Amino acid sequence: MPLHHVLLFCALWLAGCQPSPQSNVLGYTISTWLGTQPPPVSSAPPGALVGRILDEAGRPIAGASVIVAQPDGLPHRALTDADGVYSIAGVPPGQYVPAAVAPGFAEAALTGLFGLPKLVTIRSNAVTQAPALTLNPYRPKPLPDNLAEAIHLRQTAVYTATAAFPENAAADVVAYAFDFEGAVVDTLRLYLPKGHPGDAPLPLLFMVYPSPVDNWQDVSVAFASERYAVVAISPTAARGVDAEAHAQDARVALALARSGAFGPAVGDNRPMAMGGSFSSAILSRLLRSAGDELTGWVTVGGLANAFTAAHDFYMGRISIPPPFELLVPALGPPNLYPLPFLMFSPVYVAGELPPTMIIHTAADEILRIEQAYELAEAVAAAGVPLETYYYEDESHYLGIGADLTDAGREIFYRILDFLERYGEKP
Repeated sequence: MPLHHVLLFCALWLAGCQPSPQSNVLGYTISTWLGTQPPPVSSAPPGALVGRILDEAGRPIAGASVIVAQPDGLPHRALTDADGVYSIAGVPPGQYVPAAVAPGFAEAALTGLFGLPKLVTIRSNAVTQAPALTLNPYRPKPLPDNLAEAIHLRQTAVYTATAAFPENAAADVVAYAFDFEGAVVDTLRLYLPKGHPGDAPLPLLFMVYPSPVDNWQDVSVAFASERYAVVAISPTAARGVDAEAHAQDARVALALARSGAFGPAVGDNRPMAMGGSFSSAILSRLLRSAGDELTGWVTVGGLANAFTAAHDFYMGRISIPPPFELLVPALGPPNLYPLPFLMFSPVYVAGELPPTMIIHTAADEILRIEQAYELAEAVAAAGVPLETYYYEDESHYLGIGADLTDAGREIFYRILDFLERYGEKP
């Protein structure tokens, strides 16, 4: 085993044998110090991997996606047949941990003693038989009863905000904070049309922003001014690079909105969700846990396949700004710890997605437009209602503030049209 893998396992052992974002970043730092970045991939003739995917009763699962990823993130994928059998060809020689997911089942990867990854070795011009991998039904972790009280939901500010676009856009804003799983989450906001009667319900738009929520106030105000209740949240600094923890915070915020914790103006109707850039990774987890609670989603400059995004990162094809520059290494080596990458790859569970709108720019240097193409292909193949808008612009995400472009204006009205047709009114 390469030295940097040995050192990584030592770091994980000291951390309790479970990979964490912090220990993964440590492993990446060690590898960088050793000069093994980007991760080396064998150039010898490839081999193949075969195996079976079963449910907890030992029955075969058909249509499961099985992935092994190269150290540099490039995935190799196959679907299981009616007998739960898969065969993945063209895999470079090396050590891998297979991972799989299927509709209705949670993501899983092969594990062994102490929960450490169970490695399979691929050899040139040979077929490797992997142990059977069992998938369990997907069951989101239950949230506390009496949620608002259990997490100490509280208002922290009330004010009115305006935006230059659309003309005369204004919203009444309530800032909230809550305590959840060891962190104070103070990035939750409610935007209502200015002067809206408090007892009149509105359609709900749930926003997950990639950077501080208040930096996106112009966007939230713009949509609120179009007669939407906008509930918005962004990652809180206390979670660091733990994307799954950020996703659970967003799940709490959505549950609060659905429970009436923000007052009667936030109706009992199912919301539409929207995210982009790296917040689309958070949103992809929310889509699985929320199930049919969402009527649709919009992804702007978003992530579709975390494996291919990691490959772009390690190959130097994308430029990730602070504070996200260590987000990919925080997930761990893709060949050894594929599960976090699979969890943030909606392309592999496209059949479970609600109606989807994909927006992306060809100029994106953070998440390449190929992410959008890959997701669109998977969504269309699954028969899910799909709309796309690809454009040429320097912007990476929805900007309708002082830097409003013609593309930004077009995006705004296209999203409004999508919300009108697929959203649910109270």
